[in-house]
Amino acid sequence: MGSDYRINCCPDGLVTDRRRRTKVLDCTIRDGGICNAWQFDHDLVTMVFDALVEANIDYMEVGYRTTPGVFAGAGPWRFCTEEDLRRAVKPGRIKLTTMVDIGRVTAADIPAKRDTVVDVVRVACYAHQLDEAFRIVDHCLEAGYETFINLMAVSAVEIKELDQALMRVAHSGAHVLALVDSYGALFPYHVRYMLRKYMNYLGEGKKIGAHFHNNQQQAFANSIAAIDEGADIVDATIHGIGRGAGNCPLELLLFYLDNPSYDVKPVLDLVDEFATLRDSLRWGYHLPYAITGYYNEHPREGIELMGRPDRYKCRTFYQARTGKFAERKDLPPPRK
Repeated sequence: MGSDYRINCCPDGLVTDRRRRTKVLDCTIRDGGICNAWQFDHDLVTMVFDALVEANIDYMEVGYRTTPGVFAGAGPWRFCTEEDLRRAVKPGRIKLTTMVDIGRVTAADIPAKRDTVVDVVRVACYAHQLDEAFRIVDHCLEAGYETFINLMAVSAVEIKELDQALMRVAHSGAHVLALVDSYGALFPYHVRYMLRKYMNYLGEGKKIGAHFHNNQQQAFANSIAAIDEGADIVDATIHGIGRGAGNCPLELLLFYLDNPSYDVKPVLDLVDEFATLRDSLRWGYHLPYAITGYYNEHPREGIELMGRPDRYKCRTFYQARTGKFAERKDLPPPRK
């Protein structure tokens, strides 16, 4: 056995071929749009599209389909009208994806596949919204789409409720179910357990996706854990752009996959563009996001704190949450 071509002190073959089977979904414009109310101009979306095509990425999520009027002041990628889509992207070069939020879309807002450039609809829902999610899934299947379910905030779902949700999804028509760490609360040992649970419940008839947020600097590590456990599709964004602390950086994911089918160079060409955006939009690791992630909370309060002059005075923010686990008998008392 020879040495690893990058790391001389380790043998080749330490990584399984699973990473060669994993597909990549880029959600730069959709999740990144949360940072700027989906106000990306069409030229930037085209730049991202062209780079992803050249890099041979499998899916590009262009934005949301949303009922008109639901979001005041939101940019075009919250609604993805056909006019905006056709200005920025071209069909047939990459699988194009839009997401829909249960409660913010109706079946009437989703055109037939033959009338759009979009190939895939991802239905985002919470466990208690599955009835409506399945209605939207059925509509999308009849309309001709590849259809995913993103079951959000699973870190806040009780074990029994999640088991029941997985059983229901297993009998649905959705092609893919994604493990979604909405709060950035999971560590790799959680991900390994969850992937095995998802696989056990869903069987061979469904593929499994993975979408991680970087509140505790774990999005890349969690993506690696998901890949090692057999995830079929992993989400990432250019330079990690996304809500709050952001997502798994696409460039790091491609480095890890080391798959000759992908070419990271076109993605690297866009990093300067997104590094400039990062200076103004402030995604990425910041302590308020880490605190909400650790306490398994939605990052909205961390996002609010980041908008204040005292954003890095975090001790009070942290201590206000130390009572959350007060009833846990196996934990030591918090330090004063």
